[in-house]
Order: sequence, then C-alpha cells, then structure tokens
Amino acid sequence: MMRLFLLLVLCSIAPVARAQTFLSLDSCRTLALAHNTRAKAAQAQVEKMQYETNAYHANFFPRISLQGMYLLSSGEFDYRNHYDLYNTPIPALVGMLPPVSGLDNAFLDRLYRSIALDLDITVKPHNTYMAGIRFEQPVFMGGKITTAYRMAQIGKQMAQLNLMRSREELVLQTDRAYWEYVKTLELYRTALAYRDAVGQVCNDAQNGVETGLLPENDRLKAQVRLGEAGLLLRQAENGRRLAQINLCMTVGLPLLTPVAPLDSLPDTAAARRLETTPDVTARTEYALLNKQIELQRQQINLARSAFLPQIGITGGYMYLNGMTFNGGKLLDEASFSALVSFSVPITQWSEGVHRIRAARADLRIAEYRMQETLERLFLEIVKTENTLDEAALQTAIARDEYAQAAENLRIRHDRYEVGLESLASLLEAQALWQQASSRYIEAKAALRIAETDYLRVTGQLEIKN
Repeated sequence: MMRLFLLLVLCSIAPVARAQTFLSLDSCRTLALAHNTRAKAAQAQVEKMQYETNAYHANFFPRISLQGMYLLSSGEFDYRNHYDLYNTPIPALVGMLPPVSGLDNAFLDRLYRSIALDLDITVKPHNTYMAGIRFEQPVFMGGKITTAYRMAQIGKQMAQLNLMRSREELVLQTDRAYWEYVKTLELYRTALAYRDAVGQVCNDAQNGVETGLLPENDRLKAQVRLGEAGLLLRQAENGRRLAQINLCMTVGLPLLTPVAPLDSLPDTAAARRLETTPDVTARTEYALLNKQIELQRQQINLARSAFLPQIGITGGYMYLNGMTFNGGKLLDEASFSALVSFSVPITQWSEGVHRIRAARADLRIAEYRMQETLERLFLEIVKTENTLDEAALQTAIARDEYAQAAENLRIRHDRYEVGLESLASLLEAQALWQQASSRYIEAKAALRIAETDYLRVTGQLEIKN
C-alpha cells in the first residue's frame, strides 16, 4: 500500500536531463506577442497605414519645387538684312527672328534699328541659365483630398483593430499550446505512475509463481498489462515532445528548448459567464465592421468629388541670365508669375450619377454583410458559452470519477495485500484509475482552453502590452 502511493507521489517529479526554461502562462503570452511573425506583420501593417495617412495629409499643403536650366553651346546664330524694311510687314520681320523667349520691347526696338542700318545680327546662347522656384496649391478639388485623408485615417484604425484581433487569436493559440503541454506532462506522469505500479504487481506475481502462491495465468495477465502500460507511457512521451515543440514554435523559442511550466491545471473556470443576452458590440470584429461601413461612406464622397469643380493656384519666381546679342548681354532679369486655374465639369453623359449610385450600392452590400456577420458573432458567443459550460460540467464529473477510481484502487490494493482480492481485480482497478486520471487531466485542459476562447469572443480577454 505505502509503496504504491510513494510511486504515485514520486511520479510527479519530472526528470531533468539539462537546464530548463521555466515559463508561466503570462510569460508565454508575452514571448508570443513579441516574437510571433503574424503579430509582427500586423504591427508592420499599422506602421504602413500611419505612413499612408501622413502622405495623404501632405496633400493639404502646397507643393514647392526648384527649377533650373543651363545651356552650354559653342555655336552662334548670324543674320544679315536682305529685305526692304519699308516694304516688309512687321509680322514678317518678327517671324525672321530666332525663337528666343523673354524678349521685351526695348530689345525689339534695337533689333529693328540694327536691321534698318543693314548691320549684322549675332546671337550667342553660350552660358545661358535659368533658375526659379515654383509652387502649386490646390484650393478646392471637389473634396477629394479631404476624403482621401479620412479614408487613410479609417484604414489606419482598421489596421490597429486587425492588430488587436491578431493578438487575441495569438493569445488563444498560445494558451492552447501551453495547456496542451501541461496536459501532456501530467499525462506522462500518470502513465509513468501506472507503468511503475503495474510493474510492481508484475514482480509480485512473478515472486508468487516462483513460490507457488499464484498460478502462471496471473503472471501472464500482469505481463500483458505491463506491456499495455509501456505503450501508454511511450505515447505519452511522444505527445509531450510534440507539445513542447509546438509551444516553443508558438512563443518563438528554439524548437528543442526544454520547457518547464510554472502553472498547473485548475479544475474550475474563473471566467464569468454572461447572464443576459450576448453583446457583440464588445468584439473587435464589430468595430472592424463599423469601420468598413465608414470606409464605404467615404467611397461615395470620393466618387462624387471627381465630378465637382476644381480650383488651383500656381505661382513662381524665375531669373534668366545669359545669351549675348551683338556682344551685349540679352537676358538678365527676374520675374514673378501667378496662375489661377479652375475646371467645371459640364456633362459626362451621366457617368458621375452612375458611379455614385454604384458606390451607394457597395454601401448597402457592406451593411447586409455586417448584419450577417453580427448574427454569426452572436451564434459564436452562444456556442462558446455552451462549450465552456459543458467543459466545466465535464471537469466536475471527471473529478468525481477520479476520486472514485482512486478510492476503489486503495480498497482493492488493501484487500489484495491481505489476500482477499485477486490479482486480476487489482490490475483492473489500476487500469480504471489510469483512465479516470487521464480523463480528468484532459477535462481540466479543455476547460482552460474553453475559458480563454470564451473571454476572447465576449471581448473580456485582457492582453498586456
């Protein structure tokens, strides 16, 4: 009797072959949120949308640019008068001039006089340059700039909500991996205790056969049970190894890192179940759906803006220098310019009306999909609540079965020690204890996972940053 219970106590001490990493549930969540690639991708999406929002915000301000030009040429242009100025119209004279911009009346007067005196005309464009600054400011673009900026802001908020949803799903995945590993550890300890207990009975049966107190059939039965216990132990060990690799992969540790959990499996749920009608407004998905509706409303404004008047201002300051005319510098002056432009659409053959109606149809589609999704969210909450309730009930039943199996094993063992119980009956009691213990461990793990899932779908899951 004492030897059996000492074995059951000692089996709770896991063998340590090398240094282990001790992890609690909170530390696993922290590691997963910090190292998981899916969480990193969602965070990068938030940063991207922030940059996009800043880029659209820049459209409210004028665009300023520097402009310049430099001409390096070794050629020159020579002109000689072979025309009768008094019989040649002025437009024809002007047409004979080289196509040079920036000419003023004083220059034209000098040119006409030189031609009238039958002088040579020499124009050298060497070392001619232009420098200036230019700005463009949209005044009214039909609301396109404002709408695009608002859509970018909504996109950033949706990225933040997607990040929150990814973190919630990652926490659920981490909890599932953690409690699965804790479960496999306890199953391994139970299988080890069962194997050792059956091994002890098998040794007793072997001694009983050798002394003639037990028949050979009892020893064979014990050997069969010992083989079954060895298989259960091997399966438990393989499950523990796979669960450990899965946990390391989830939290971002090397896959073969030895992990020792600091939490055990409680047999009660701490989550508070809803006593009234489930409220889906606390869900991250609900906030995402609202943002999609807002985005579609802004899409209508964007479609309308393409068919409204547009007004813009363009201005600049320019300095010209260079180009010689008959040995004298031709260009050496600065100028300021301003331009106001506007565009008023008159007709596109109802294109704008149809595009706006199409955008409104997209809004109605989004509203219908939102209603359908809300119903699915409601159903998911009810289903998860039922799962949690059933898991709590299953844990309570498994706890009672385990207590009954342990008591039955104790009684059978005491009776076997005094010769009032057969070896087959003791082996059966040990098998029932192992099965009840395994069901109890699995029920507790399922309860913890159901609790986290329930907190997630009801918007009660707290995630530490």
